[in-house]
Amino acid sequence: MHRLGPAVRKILVDECRAVPDERVGIFLSGGIDSSVVLFALLEAGKKVTGYTFMLDGRLSTDFKFARHTAKTFGVDFVPIFLPTSLDILKRDLVRLANLGARLKTEFECFWPMLYAYESTKERVIFNGNGVNGHFGIGKKAMMHYRDRMDDYRRMCHASPTRNQMHLHRKFAASLGKEFASPFRSKPMQDLFLGTSWKEINSPKLKQPMYDAFPRETARIRTQHMNYQLGDSGIQTNMLRLLHSDWNTSGWKSTVGIYNAVVAGRLRL
Repeated sequence: MHRLGPAVRKILVDECRAVPDERVGIFLSGGIDSSVVLFALLEAGKKVTGYTFMLDGRLSTDFKFARHTAKTFGVDFVPIFLPTSLDILKRDLVRLANLGARLKTEFECFWPMLYAYESTKERVIFNGNGVNGHFGIGKKAMMHYRDRMDDYRRMCHASPTRNQMHLHRKFAASLGKEFASPFRSKPMQDLFLGTSWKEINSPKLKQPMYDAFPRETARIRTQHMNYQLGDSGIQTNMLRLLHSDWNTSGWKSTVGIYNAVVAGRLRL
C-alpha cells in the first residue's frame, strides 16, 4: 500500500464530515476521482445521490461505469440526459459566455454542468475536481513539469479558473447551492508536496487513490479520460456547430465560434 493512501482517506472523510448536511449530491463519473469522494462520503455517514450525464440516446462508457458504481454501493442514481438540439446548444453557449466562459475547455467541459446542477436537489454537491493538480496526469504536466511537480501543484492551486472552478462557484451559487471539492483542501495540497511523479503514479496512475479505499476500488471499473472526450460524444456534438449557420467565417475549429459568441457577434 502506498504510504499516502491512509492520509488521503482521512483527509477526504474529514472534509466530508465537515459539511453539516446529511443529504448531499455528487457528480459521479466513471473515473477514480469522484468514486473515491463517494466512498469518503459514505464512510462519513452521508446519504448520497449520484448524478451522471450522457448525451440523449448515447450510452457512454463513463455513464455505464458511474451507474455500476452507484448500484454496487447502494447509492441513489439520477441520470441526466443532455439535449442534442443545435438550437438548444446555441442557447447554452450564450449562457456559458454570460456566465464567464472564455476558453474552449470552459465551453466544452462546463456545458454538461448547466444541466447537472439544475438536476440536483441537494444543497451541497461534491465532485472530484482538482485531483490532477496533485498527480500531474495532464499533457502539460507530463511534458514540462514531471521533474518539478511542486511547481506545477502550486501553479494549479493558485489558479482561480483551474478546472472551471470560477464557473462552478458562480453557477452553483446562482442556484443556491454549494460546490464542494475536497481534493482542493489545504490539507490535501500539503500532503502531496514533496512527492515525485513516479512515486504517486506507479504501479498505477494515481496509486494513492486506490490505496485510500482498497476494498471499495477493487469492486469498481474506472477509466482515465476527461468526460468530454472518449465515447461521450460531447466534443463531437460541439463540432456540429462548424456545419451550422453559426460558422459565419468558415472556421476550422470551434474556437472561432466560441470567440464570436463571447464577442457578441453570434446571437440567437
